[in-house]
Amino acid sequence: MKKLLYVTLLAIGVVVMLAPPVMAQEEKPFTIHGEVRFRGEYQNNASDFSDDADDGGLFWPYRVRIAAEGKFTKNVSAWIEFQNASVAGGTDPFGNPPTTHNGIGGVLFNDGSAVEMYQGNLTLDQLWSKNFSLRLGRQEIVAGNELLLGDLDFYAGLAHDGGVGNWKLKKVNLMLWYTRPFEGQVSPALGAGNVSPDQEAIGAATGSGTEHFWGGYATWNFKKSTNLDVYLMSLSDRGTGGNFQTFGGRYAHDTTGKGIFYNVEVALQTGQVASELLSGADVDASGMAVEGWLGYNWKSGKNSHRIFGRFEMATGDDTSTTDENEGFQPLFGDFHNRLGHGDWFRMQDTTTGLGGGVAGGIQALSVGYTGNFADRTEFGAAFWDYSLEEDNGGDSDLGTAIDVWYGYNYSRNVNFIVSLSQLSPGDALTGGAGAPDDAVTRLYGQARLRF
Repeated sequence: MKKLLYVTLLAIGVVVMLAPPVMAQEEKPFTIHGEVRFRGEYQNNASDFSDDADDGGLFWPYRVRIAAEGKFTKNVSAWIEFQNASVAGGTDPFGNPPTTHNGIGGVLFNDGSAVEMYQGNLTLDQLWSKNFSLRLGRQEIVAGNELLLGDLDFYAGLAHDGGVGNWKLKKVNLMLWYTRPFEGQVSPALGAGNVSPDQEAIGAATGSGTEHFWGGYATWNFKKSTNLDVYLMSLSDRGTGGNFQTFGGRYAHDTTGKGIFYNVEVALQTGQVASELLSGADVDASGMAVEGWLGYNWKSGKNSHRIFGRFEMATGDDTSTTDENEGFQPLFGDFHNRLGHGDWFRMQDTTTGLGGGVAGGIQALSVGYTGNFADRTEFGAAFWDYSLEEDNGGDSDLGTAIDVWYGYNYSRNVNFIVSLSQLSPGDALTGGAGAPDDAVTRLYGQARLRF
C-alpha cells in the first residue's frame, strides 16, 4: 500500500509538469496540503481501576496525510487526499509484534503501511446560481459545534461518501446533503465498481444493510459573532428497518475581547430505530442531547483569559420499556474534548467502555479556565463531574475528572500540546461494594505540522 501513496504523488507531479501552457500561466493551479501528527500516550488503570495490576502502557499514535487541491477553471476544483493513521510499530491481527513474522509471500501483516483515500471530491461553484455550490465525492462534513457533524481530526478523521450543496446568502448559509454511510446492497461490495453486471448480486429491498443519511443545516449570522443554527437530518438502516430523524437548534455567541460568551444546543430524535419487519419489534426513537456553555472572557495586554461552566447531557435508554429507545443516537459528531480531554465518555446511550461498558446516557458538569498568552501559549484546567442520565435502578455516579493542558504554537504551522487527565471512577463504573476504584490516567504529548 505504500506504493499507492508514492504513485499518487508521482502522478500529481506528472500532471503539474505536463499541464498545458494556459493552465501553467494561471496562479497556482495545484496546491499541496498535508499534515504530520505524532503523539505519545500513556494510559493506566483503564481496564481494571487497580494500581495492584499492571495494565498501563505507552504507545505512539500518528496520522500522516497529503492532499492535492486542483483549481481547473474559475468555478471547478477538486480535492484528493490520502492518509495513513496507525500506531508506531504497526499492529497485527494475531496480537504478535511485527518481529515474529517472517514475511512469507512478501507480506508483513498490517505493519502500519496501509494507505486510504480519505477524501476525493469535485466542487462545482456558482452552479445554476452565483450563491450555490455542489461538492460530489468523499468529503468531510462539519457543522456548528460538531455535536452531530464533525471531522474527528484528533484521531483518524471522519469522511462521508455523497453530495453536499451549499447556498451562501447574505446572512444565511444553507447546507443540504445526501450520503451513504454503508453500502450493503451490491455484492461483491469491494469490487462492485469493477465487476460486470452478470457477476453482481443485488440485495433485496429490505435486509440489505444499506444506510442512507440526508439532511439540512442552516446558519443565520444575524449580528457580529452571534449565530442561530437550525437543522434536520435523517438516518435510515435497511438492515434493521430503522429510520429516525434528528432535529434541533443552536444559539451561540463568542468573543475574543471582553465580555460574555455562550453556546446552547438542543437535539431531539424521533422515528424508529428498528422495525418489526426486520428486527422483530417496532422500537421508537426519542433520544435527546443538550449542550450548554457559559463564560466570561477578558484581556490583559496581549493575553486573554476566560472562565467557563459547561453542561452536557445525552439521554439513556430506560430498559423497562421495550417499544421505545430513549437513548441518544450520536450520528457523526466529534467526541474529542466534548466531555473532557481524557475522552472517557461520549454523548450517547452507551456512554463508555470503561468498567466493561456502561449504558444509561450521560450528565456532565464542568468548570474551568483557559489562558492564551501572546498568541503562542495556552494553559488550561477544568474539573468534571459525571453521572448517568438513566441509571435503571443502579448507581448513577460515574465519577469525577481533572484536566490540565498546555499548548505552544512554535510557528504558524507547527504546534505542540501536552495534556493530563485523571478520572476518579464512581460506583456506576466500578460496581461498588469494595471493588477497585483507583484513578484512571491519560497523559499525552502531541506535535502537529500542517501545511
